[in-house]
Formats: sequence, structure tokens, C-alpha cells
Amino acid sequence: MSQIADVFQSLPTMFQKGSLKQTRTFYFSLGDDEKWTVTLSPERCEVKPGKPAQDADCFFKASEKMFLEVWGGTHTPGPKDFLTGAIKSNNPLMLREFISAFKKVQGAR
Repeated sequence: MSQIADVFQSLPTMFQKGSLKQTRTFYFSLGDDEKWTVTLSPERCEVKPGKPAQDADCFFKASEKMFLEVWGGTHTPGPKDFLTGAIKSNNPLMLREFISAFKKVQGAR
């Protein structure tokens, strides 16, 4: 299993209930092979490999390395990342909601 798959499969255990007020769908396209859909509601986190059946509320497209750096806290996305296309998203502010919905486990990546 890839390091990316490990991150996504661990999300339900790190999810903080009540961190969102409404259901949101996030789609992650990472490199050539890693595609993940995460649906967050006030009560649960559901993770599925692949694209969502309908358009996601928010998408994040970047390299696998960039995602792991952002998730691991070694890189904080800034305007330059979006302007240069290193990260593509239809709603960068909603990505903050995603990050804040999870409690990080010590040493988690």
C-alpha cells in the first residue's frame, strides 16, 4: 500500500466529529495514480478510492510529494503554489476546513 493510501485510510480514525456544520465532498487527484474522494459530514468521514460520482465541493490536484508535504506540515500552501499550478483547487479556503476536521496523531503523515 502506498504512503498516500495510508494517509487516506487513516482519516476516519482522525476525524473530529462536529468539526463541520454541513456535508462536503473533497476530491484529491495526486500524481498520475492516486485519486481519492473524501466525504465529511458533521458526524462522519467516508473515504473512497477514485473520483466522486458527482462534482466535489472542493478538489485538490498536486503531486504526491506536495500532498505529503502539506499533510505532514512541512509545507504550507501559499499564493505562489496556486499561481504556478503546483497546487490546483477550485476552493483553496475550503481546504482549510478539510485540514481542521482532523486531529493529527503524533508522527502522522
